[in-house]
Amino acid sequence: MRSILSHLELMLDLKTKDLWSGKFTELKSKLEELEVQKCIHIAQHKWTALKEIPLVEALILGAWYSLPECYSKVKKLAYGVLTIFGSTYSCVQAFSCMNIIKSKVRSQLTNKKSRIVLET
Repeated sequence: MRSILSHLELMLDLKTKDLWSGKFTELKSKLEELEVQKCIHIAQHKWTALKEIPLVEALILGAWYSLPECYSKVKKLAYGVLTIFGSTYSCVQAFSCMNIIKSKVRSQLTNKKSRIVLET
C-alpha cells in the first residue's frame, strides 16, 4: 500500500511541477532553434559551421541529467530508452554497410580492407 501511495504522489508531483514542463519546453525550443540554424548553414553552404552546432543527443541527455536526484529512477529509465536505440541503430547500420561492401561482386575484399572501408 505504501509503494502505491508513493507512486501516486510521484505521478501527481510530475504533473504539477513547473520543473518538468519548463525543462522540456525549453528543450523543445532549443531543438527547434538548432534545426533552424542547421538549415541556414546548409542553405549558405557553411559546412564547417555545422560542426560547431551542439549535438541534439547531448541536449536531450543534458535535459534529463539536469533533473533533481529525487527522480533518479525516472532518469535511469529515460537514459535506457534514449541510448538503446542509438547503439542498435549503429550496429544495424554497420552490418548493412558490410553487406553492401562484401556483395558477390566485391567478394575479394579481405577483412583488413573491409575494416578500412567501414572506417571511411
